[in-house]
Amino acid sequence: MSRKYLIPLATTLLLISSLVLPVHAESTNWYYLVKTYPLMGNDSALTQAMNKLGAKGWELVNCTEGDAEITCIFKRREKE
Repeated sequence: MSRKYLIPLATTLLLISSLVLPVHAESTNWYYLVKTYPLMGNDSALTQAMNKLGAKGWELVNCTEGDAEITCIFKRREKE
């Protein structure tokens, strides 16, 4: 998948998931993580890095593309 489609696709998926997923009545505490990745034309490396974070419970919230990098914000529920 082309890099120029990655951010719009991620944003669309996040928007759809926020409309479909149920809202929790109780208060939820979150941890946040900000990661910056270099853009080298290797989408598979970026995908692999994001999959590793997803396996650890991190959910992608937003990405912003800079000149030669992409900065992503992730969140996960605070463990009780």
